[in-house]
Amino acid sequence: MQTKLYIDGELTDGLAGREIDVINPADGTVLATVAEAGAEDIDRAVAAATQLGPLTSEMRRDRVVGHLKAAVDENAKILTGGTEYGLGGGLWTADLSRAHRVASAMRSGMVWVNCYKRVNPGSPFGGVGRSGYGREMGFAAMAEYTTEKSVWINVDAPIPDWYAQ
Repeated sequence: MQTKLYIDGELTDGLAGREIDVINPADGTVLATVAEAGAEDIDRAVAAATQLGPLTSEMRRDRVVGHLKAAVDENAKILTGGTEYGLGGGLWTADLSRAHRVASAMRSGMVWVNCYKRVNPGSPFGGVGRSGYGREMGFAAMAEYTTEKSVWINVDAPIPDWYAQ
C-alpha cells in the first residue's frame, strides 16, 4: 500500500522519504505504515493552507471533503484490502451511485451503507479471507449442507450391446 501525505489537495510523498508504523497499543501489532511528515512537509502544508485566500470556512471544508471523497473512491480497494480479514465494513454517503461503487470495491463479506451491524435472518452473513468459512443464514447457508448430484434413470430406452452388463 502506498503511503502519502495529503497537502494542498493532493496525495504526495513526504520529502524525507521515511515511513513510521502506527502501533496498536492493545497488542503491539502494526496497524498501518504511514508517511512521516518532516518540518519541510509541515511548511508546505501551512503555505498551501494560507494560499486559500478569502475563502469561507465552509468553502474550505467543501474543498477538503471533496478531495477526501475522491481519494477514498480511487483507493477503496487498497484501503479495505490491506488485511487478510474481511467480515464487514460500512460507509456513509448521500450519493447512492458512490455507495454502490465503493461497496463493490470493498473486500468484505458484508457492507452496510449509512448504518452498521444491521442484519436480517434472510440475508447471508459471512466474511471473506480469514473472516469465516462459508455463509450463515439465508438460502446461501442451505448450500453449505447440500451436495449437488445428477442421477439418470433409464426406464424405457433400449440399451446398446456395447454396454455390457
